[in-house]
This record gives sequence, structure tokens and C-alpha cells, in this order.
Amino acid sequence: MRRLKDRIKAAIFFGCMICSLTSVHPNDQVIYMKDGRVITAEIISQTAFKMVIKLPDGSTKEISKQDIKRVAFKEAKTPEPKDKTPVGPPTPTPEEITKQQEEDSKKQAVLDEKAEKRKKQIEEAKRNRLDIFLGTGSGTVNFQGANYYDSVIAVGSSLGQDSGKFEIPTEPKPKSGKAHSLEIRYSWNRFVGELGASSATSTATQSITGIDGPSSGTFPKFIRGNYDVSMKHAYGNFSYSVYPHPKYDIRPVIGYHQFWTKTENSNSLTLGTGVAPIFSDQYFGIVPTSIAEGLKGFSYGVQYDVKFEKFEIRAGLHILQMKGFGTYDRQLNAYAPVSGQTQAEDITVYNKWVAKGAIIDLKFLYPWKYGVSFWMGLNSMSWTYTMSETALSVGNGDSSGVDPQSYPLGKLLFESLIGPGALKETKSTTIQIGATYSYDFNK
Repeated sequence: MRRLKDRIKAAIFFGCMICSLTSVHPNDQVIYMKDGRVITAEIISQTAFKMVIKLPDGSTKEISKQDIKRVAFKEAKTPEPKDKTPVGPPTPTPEEITKQQEEDSKKQAVLDEKAEKRKKQIEEAKRNRLDIFLGTGSGTVNFQGANYYDSVIAVGSSLGQDSGKFEIPTEPKPKSGKAHSLEIRYSWNRFVGELGASSATSTATQSITGIDGPSSGTFPKFIRGNYDVSMKHAYGNFSYSVYPHPKYDIRPVIGYHQFWTKTENSNSLTLGTGVAPIFSDQYFGIVPTSIAEGLKGFSYGVQYDVKFEKFEIRAGLHILQMKGFGTYDRQLNAYAPVSGQTQAEDITVYNKWVAKGAIIDLKFLYPWKYGVSFWMGLNSMSWTYTMSETALSVGNGDSSGVDPQSYPLGKLLFESLIGPGALKETKSTTIQIGATYSYDFNK
């Protein structure tokens, strides 16, 4: 009985093992029998004591598990490719070859057409021409020099004196004046050279109010007069066309510029009302004032010309880097009729500048005939200053014997704080019309 139970357990265990294996790999089993036979078949079904197999010929057979020694399962084989020769691109047909050749021919024709067109543009853009520009119009020069020097002298001298005396200058408002220009321009292939000069004038009003008088009393004083401002400009530019084209032209440009600006004010009058009620200190006088400035340096920028059907536009932008000097000379000559006293004062300033700014130039040209064109243009220039070196001298001479050493504080403040803090911008704007004569050496 015990042996029978052991056989049943072994059969159940063996059956479960076969069942689990066949569930994973249901096909291609190899059955080894105890009598030495080897059967390759597919297990269709099984119980604890027997199994039904399917032979390779399709027939089925039932065998007892007591006759089976072991069951083995075959590993699945990865199917090998039938042809291991690498696959290359398909061989084009004659029709495809002909079509591809036609497409390549069209592309090359387009490239050749573009190259020929560009070659023609470069040839048409070649120049050998001389242009002479003459222009006249109106302009405004807002020169910072006049108000700048009046401001720093007013503050410095006021702080250097006693009895609460001071001066307050009013910033002048320039009025437009005349403007003129001349330019010679030579163009050769991609190169363009320019030489030119221009001038602009304005008028402005000097107006200074303040307090003056001896230590015993003070009274109002006034300085007023009109003056002219003149700015002259000479320059030379050289540019090169980076993309020559008969209709438009873009050129980087470098240049050299020099400016001269001055004011001559010989008609300013001064009045001191004197101390009431006697007004014995009342005085009258003249205050001739002259201011000059010279700047020179280099520029870089870009010029752009574009031609339309009936007119042409020429534009330029130049960035300025300049150095120079400024001078200021104010002389006061006053006379007090009641007391018979005279007063003479001379203030002289010299300083060196570093200036940075820009020039914008725009012209509209209308070609006429015989090489003559008419044009209208706008020119705008501006720059700011930095002081690099200053000097101030003040001299007094009158019958009261005022000591000129009363001004050292004003000089110190001018050179250190007041001068740099009062710097402003110089601007010049002109609108002109003119004529141009062009001579083409290629014709």
C-alpha cells in the first residue's frame, strides 16, 4: 500500500512538471523511453498516468508515464535570412536618368543666369565720375560755448566775492541764419573720395542779471547784447562699395573733420543801478566778449545711395571722435558818472576738449540734363564734451584798487566742479537746396 502511494505521488509530481514545461513550450518535445527509444512528438494532452502524443506522420499515440524516462524540449531557432547579400539602391531606368539630367541642367542654367546677371550688375556699377555740389540755405548753430563760459564764470566769480554779489546768465535761444556748402566727389569703380566745406551762422542774445555794488550796499546790474555765432567745417571722406549695384550702393566710410566755431559780441552793454536814494554808484559800460573753439579728429560710419526712376537719395552717418580747445575773453569797462570812478575787468579762459558726436547727412537729387542735377538736403551735427585741461585768469583794474586775489575760489571751482558740471551739447542743423554738375569720364 505504501509503495502504491509513493508511485502515485511520483506520477503526480512528474505529471505537473511535464504540464508546466509543455505550457511554456508546447511543440517539438523529445521523449526518452525507459526501453531506450527516443520519440519526437507533440504532447497533445496528459493525465497523471498517461499522455497522448502526436507523431510527425500525424497519427496519435497514447503512452504510459511509467514507461517514460524523461522529456526534453527543443529550443526555438531564429530563422536565418535567406539572402545575406547587402541590398543596394535600385538601378535607375534610362527614363529616370534622362529626367535627372534634365533637372540638373535646369539648375545649372539658373545658376549660370544668376552669375551672368551679377557680372552685368558689377560691370554697370563701375564708375569714373566727378560730381561738384553747391548749396545754400538756412541753418541754426546752438553753440554751447557762450552760455557755458558765462555760467561757470558767473558761479565762480559770485562765490569768490562777498556782500552777496552774483550773476545769473539766461541761456540764449539761437535764431536761424545762413548756410552754404561745397563738395567735390570723385567715384572710381568701388572707391569714392570726397572733399568738402560748409558754414552756418546764427544770432543769439546774451542776457545776464545779478547783484553788484560795494560792501556798504548792493544794487541790480544787467548785461545784455546780441551776437553772431559762426561755424565752419572742412572734411574729407573715403569709402568703398561692399556690394556694387547700378541701383544702390552701400559703403563703409572713414573721414577726417575739422571745425571752427566762434562768437564776436562787441555790442553788449552793462548797467548798474546804484544804491538808492543817491545812486552815486550807478555805472554804465560795455562788455565785449569773444569765444572761439577748434576741434579736429576722425570719423567712421556708412554711406548709402539708392537710385529710383526719377530721383536719387544719398544718406550718410558719421561717428565723430575729436579733440580741441576753447577760449573765452570777456572785458568789462564801466564808468560811474556821479562818483567819477571807472572799472575794468578782464576774464580769460583756455581749456582743452575731448568731443564725441555724430553727423547725419541726407540729400534728394533730381537729375535734369547736360549732367546737371538739383538737390535738397538736410544736415545735422552734434557732439558732447569732456574737459581734459583748463586754465582761468582774472584781472581787475579800477580806481578803487580791488584786489584780483579775491577770485581764487572761483578759479578752483571752475577747474574742478563748476566747469565739468556745466558742459552741454553743441548742435548745428542746416537745410539747403543746390545744384550738382556731374562729368562721366567713361562717356
